[in-house]
Amino acid sequence: MKKLFRKKEGFTLIELLIVVAIIGIIAGIAIPNFLGARTKARVTRAFADMRAIADALEMYYVDNTTYPAAPDEEGEPIPGLSPTYMTSQPNDPFSGAVYRYYIDDEDAPTAWLLVSNGPDGGEGVPGEGDLDWDARIAGQLGGSDGPYEGYGFDNDGDTNDWYDPTAGATSDGDLGRGGP
Repeated sequence: MKKLFRKKEGFTLIELLIVVAIIGIIAGIAIPNFLGARTKARVTRAFADMRAIADALEMYYVDNTTYPAAPDEEGEPIPGLSPTYMTSQPNDPFSGAVYRYYIDDEDAPTAWLLVSNGPDGGEGVPGEGDLDWDARIAGQLGGSDGPYEGYGFDNDGDTNDWYDPTAGATSDGDLGRGGP
């Protein structure tokens, strides 16, 4: 007789579907937030890397009264910095290659610009021939602590040349640091 009144153990199909739906909702909320945090971490790393390179460039300038020449080919490290002024040059967290490095004068550089590809991974700021050295800005370009215009590029019109954090992970802009 006791077997007839025994309660069956286990979950019903409805209970399982409710649990799966709740997990799906939580994942739908958490994944976009995680991706945004990952982008913010990469932006922070890029600016920290560029700051370290900027310090090495300034130490190079103190010793040589000029900044290093541009690399012979794009994608190569800045010549003369490693290992004397920094042990190794970090790579852009967005492209995996070294940061782009531009100088104002091939013979006797007096100003420089470091550029990261930014969250979209593409080159938003054109090359050296398009830079306006009279509109240069020392320090960070783009991001939460830097202006959104400099070197002849701004965030007006159809393109965003410098990274704008208010656009989130979809910003097409690059990250930069200029000096001195």
